[in-house]
Amino acid sequence: MQEVYSYPITYPEFWLNSYPYITWVFSMLFFSAAWAVFFKYGEFKYGIDLGCVVKTFAILIATMLAFGLPQQYNIKFEAENGHQGDKITLTQQALTYETRYGEVNELSIKDIKEIYQEPVTFNPPVKYFVVSVSEAGRDSITVKKNLPGFSNLMEKLQALSDVKLRRVY
Repeated sequence: MQEVYSYPITYPEFWLNSYPYITWVFSMLFFSAAWAVFFKYGEFKYGIDLGCVVKTFAILIATMLAFGLPQQYNIKFEAENGHQGDKITLTQQALTYETRYGEVNELSIKDIKEIYQEPVTFNPPVKYFVVSVSEAGRDSITVKKNLPGFSNLMEKLQALSDVKLRRVY
């Protein structure tokens, strides 16, 4: 028995591989535009006045937006779409996780000791951890609830490993 579960790809491969760099470039362009406006229309005096405070707050807000918004987008995008193209294969002997980059992580079914839901979900979808303990050490695979066939995979994995799914609420 070999069953393959795969996360669908809903974004182009180019975007999935390079969105952090693209968002960083756009944020730096926004940041440089804010500084250009500041230098073009700012009157620099050595005294402290209300205009100086306003310009300082404008630069601080531009800095916060330039660094904060792309980071917020990247974290949310990674949580929702980071597994696209990844493949999980379940056989009688092993559970194999293969990323879209070709990295493979394999857990022996007999070594699986725990299957549990993450305690707190900051970015949906909910993650489930499959933990194995062997002589080589402790290893785990993350399975997200948005995987097509998720409930079928969990049922078969529990049946093969004799480990029950522990939900944390």
